[in-house]
Amino acid sequence: MNVVFHVSSADLGDWRHAIRNVRNLLDDETVETDEVTLLANGDAALLFLADSPVRDRLDPLFEAGVRCCACRNSLDGRGFDADQLADGVEVVPSGVGELVARQAAGDAYLKVP
Repeated sequence: MNVVFHVSSADLGDWRHAIRNVRNLLDDETVETDEVTLLANGDAALLFLADSPVRDRLDPLFEAGVRCCACRNSLDGRGFDADQLADGVEVVPSGVGELVARQAAGDAYLKVP
């Protein structure tokens, strides 16, 4: 099963909650996952920047094979470039477009928090 976690809030508590949810899924031996994605749009995309206060919590996700994706529209609208993102973060043209495509492909969708 493929799963996409969607975060649109830049609140640090919300982000910690989202990362905890991803980690809980990865640790749950009763659920078999093929691909897990953490997608951020809106202000949340800024928490994928290299100097993000949650940066240290992203490395274990990368190591576990989680795709971390930031919305290009959100970055552009806030004056940031892809080269300012943490290593390993992918950029998708549109967060909403990516979510629609992933759901149409049958991925499980979880909005967090």
